Amino acid sequence: LERQLLLQNLMRERQTAMQIAWTREFLKYFGTFFGLSTVVLTAGAIKRKNPAVLLPILPLSFGFFYQYDMGYGTLLQRIRG
Repeated sequence: LERQLLLQNLMRERQTAMQIAWTREFLKYFGTFFGLSTVVLTAGAIKRKNPAVLLPILPLSFGFFYQYDMGYGTLLQRIRG
């Protein structure tokens, strides 16, 4: 029974490590998309003189910072707590 619990804990730790690794890899691509989108939307807002063009940056930033917190922050520790 003790060995089975140790193996379950090991599997859970491996799954968590895989999830963090996947999140960090995804963050590279999403971060690039977020950065390019921010630059393009800012240029579009300046060119059109319409600040409403910047609105898509808000939900994109929430997604970006959530992924960052999951990969490099303390989100998993807070969930466990």
